Amino acid sequence: MKVKRGVRPRHLVAGVCVLVALTSLTLRIRAGLARDALPAAIGAKTPAGSWTLPEPRDYVLYPEVAPGEEAHGPERIIALAPSVTETVCALGLKDRLAGRTQFCQYPPIITSVPVVGGIMDTNLEMIRALEPNLVLTTFNSGGLNPKLEALGLRHVSVPHESLEDVFVAIERAGRFCDRPATARQLAAAIRADLERLQRAARALHDRPLRVLIVLGELPVPPATVWVAGPGSFLDDLLRMTGHRNAAADILQTAHGEIPLERLVVLDPEVILTFPTVMPTPEDMNELYGSWSRAGAMQAIQQRRVRAVGGPEWLSAGPRIAVGLHRLLSALAEYR
Repeated sequence: MKVKRGVRPRHLVAGVCVLVALTSLTLRIRAGLARDALPAAIGAKTPAGSWTLPEPRDYVLYPEVAPGEEAHGPERIIALAPSVTETVCALGLKDRLAGRTQFCQYPPIITSVPVVGGIMDTNLEMIRALEPNLVLTTFNSGGLNPKLEALGLRHVSVPHESLEDVFVAIERAGRFCDRPATARQLAAAIRADLERLQRAARALHDRPLRVLIVLGELPVPPATVWVAGPGSFLDDLLRMTGHRNAAADILQTAHGEIPLERLVVLDPEVILTFPTVMPTPEDMNELYGSWSRAGAMQAIQQRRVRAVGGPEWLSAGPRIAVGLHRLLSALAEYR
């Protein structure tokens, strides 16, 4: 893999860091699931063996339906975002999915569900032909909701930007899917997982580091870099690790673009990335060489660029505790 030059995922401006994250998800799935392991340099313990990281439950793969709600819910659901699809599955309704976008690839069992396009190219005729009882979208769906309304389809939108939005989305989806108790149970379980991980994080480091979260791969300079800012769920998760978001010094939005000259001034101590394809050691040597010529940054000089996982982890859904686990694992060696 050669490092790409000038990558600028501008569709994140529409509030869709999720979309950027997931436009290339199909490529990752085809490449295999090996990258789903935690960052290779880190295991469940620090090198000293004195710190253990609790394993959160993947509620998307292993949902827990509240007693009495097993038969509740719409018979046919169409989910038009990966985070929404995962929420439906976490509510125990994966067998009710009648349609999804091409970016909805998790859990793997849903790949047999019909694809109705994406947010920008939704096949409305196909959606109508599938006769859904409920269509679930996200707040960034733009002009899609009026079109669903015009078709006479029952539809609900949920937020998906911040960490708290995840719980609002679960509650709202649970209510409209007639599984409110399951939704409350799910939200409580995820919060408990997050709290356990946050407690474990307190033993992870001696001081907070200034961390830059890149929304995708770190491009070769002089390309600008798209990063997570304050208000994003990644910023919320990073604060749970006990570290600071370096981009918060100049960004006032949940995600944004930072030009090369400002990035050098920010001088992050660690850079976390979410590449579509995991870089090889040769790729990283090339990247470090390119950035070292662009200006002095601690993360480059000390070779502290780490891939957390693929772009599918940029989705604010019910796997956020697993996402926090991955962040902590990527940062564990910097104690």
